[in-house]
Amino acid sequence: MLQEADKSGNTASKNLIRTTLIGQTIDVIRKTVAYATNVNNSVLLELVNYTESDLKRSSDTKLIGICQVVRDNANTNVGALAAYGVTAAMLTALQTSISNLSAALPKNRVGTTDSEEATNLLVTYFKTLVANWAKIDTLIEMVKVTQPSFYNEYQNVRKILDSSNGKLPLKIQATNAKTGAPEANVKLTITPVNGELKAAAANGKSSIVKKTAKGGGSNYKNLPDGTYTVTAIKPGFKEYTTTISVVNGEMTVLEIKMEKG
Repeated sequence: MLQEADKSGNTASKNLIRTTLIGQTIDVIRKTVAYATNVNNSVLLELVNYTESDLKRSSDTKLIGICQVVRDNANTNVGALAAYGVTAAMLTALQTSISNLSAALPKNRVGTTDSEEATNLLVTYFKTLVANWAKIDTLIEMVKVTQPSFYNEYQNVRKILDSSNGKLPLKIQATNAKTGAPEANVKLTITPVNGELKAAAANGKSSIVKKTAKGGGSNYKNLPDGTYTVTAIKPGFKEYTTTISVVNGEMTVLEIKMEKG
């Protein structure tokens, strides 16, 4: 009976910690989303744009991962977020709640569920990694002229990282032109200007057709060098068309702002 009482008490304590953590995280999310939307920071918006329902439906392990990503990205932008009510003390309290929930979880059970949660966490953390690499790439371009040796060394390291993850010559990000929010389910058609797609179209067709994911992004691997026409279509929005060039060893990033039709 005593063991059952202890278990019940531990569950109640963990649930209280979880509820507190969700409340703190949602507060930070709402303020960070407002900031990201106002400054059209689609990368930050994608990383932190979770609803209260998303958090409540998440397992304890996944919840910890999401809250950590939200806290870390808010902390990176804490100076700008001060005007939106996010303070260093608030983020410290959030980190404490994350640690409290982690400490409250049993440590001796590892199985299929834990493996699945680990996979989910890797996806969440990878989003942060990609965003941070993009920021570093932007900063590196600023020292290209003043520090050429450092710039060249970075580019060499970057090529190694890129080659280890497979060639990614084209990345497309679709956002709402008015709000800056990611636009999912935008139909993207990539067509080579010279009429040849070579190995890029595994289905044998002359164009690649994909839709943007929840975060508004769409990546294209093993795309041959050349010039391509990109068409973006989504009901309720104006059709968007542009021409891009894909160059060997470099990643082309296309940002598409969808306007209401």
